[in-house]
Amino acid sequence: MEGMLNDLAIGVDHQQEFEPHYKEKLEESGAAGPHVDFGVQVLTTGYWPTYPAFDVHLPPEMTKCTTLFKDYYDERNNKRRLAWMWGLGNATVKGNWGKKKYDLQVTTLQAITILAFNNPGAADEQFSFEQLKERLNLPEEHLKRVLHSLSCGKYKVIEKSPKSNTIKVTDLFVAAPKFQSKMLKIRIPMANLDESHNPKRVEEDRSVAIEAAVVRIMKARKQLSHQQLLAEVLSQLAFFKPNPKVIKRRIEALIDREYLERDPDVPNTYKYLA
Repeated sequence: MEGMLNDLAIGVDHQQEFEPHYKEKLEESGAAGPHVDFGVQVLTTGYWPTYPAFDVHLPPEMTKCTTLFKDYYDERNNKRRLAWMWGLGNATVKGNWGKKKYDLQVTTLQAITILAFNNPGAADEQFSFEQLKERLNLPEEHLKRVLHSLSCGKYKVIEKSPKSNTIKVTDLFVAAPKFQSKMLKIRIPMANLDESHNPKRVEEDRSVAIEAAVVRIMKARKQLSHQQLLAEVLSQLAFFKPNPKVIKRRIEALIDREYLERDPDVPNTYKYLA
């Protein structure tokens, strides 16, 4: 766990250094298109559980971001090699349907799939499963899960034909022309891509990830109320959305191990112990 906590602590410093570098390089290049807020968490192989690795075809906006970070990182760490874990990231995609603007809280893979349909000149452009597979370079089973979450779940931002609750390689897909929701911020869940972990191992891995996130947040913020800390942990771990009760138990465990303490003067507030 110490290695994981060290990764997260260094990640805070990396992000603080990278942000001005990122903005400067974007201005120098005169990059066209929408601005993308971009952050990276670098994890050391061996400290963390293994996850499936695969290459994907990113949209130009994301390619620019990853290239800038790779150049920045390689300059400072010439003996380390970056390997992008696309299945772990998350994103907020802004979508406009009519007069309504939505924030879609999704995984990185969901985001690149949604952006494949982002063609203002041909909003009703239809893609076959095979076309999307080739365009995104996603493994078939992963693409099926991504498309299922976007076209068969509660929030159908993509429409499929024929209509059903399963994804087949013969299906056709188009951006939902009349999507609407009462909520303007929408989280679209997706099934876990990795089936190799048994439930007990998954629970253990997630407990460590929750503790690492709590320590990372508290090291940066020093003092937070329970609700503020809970909200930040849920935001950072959106790829599996931990149960708030589990987060509370992990906070208690960190207090027992003297990573945190309760503020004696402010109810329901925690302080970081250096």
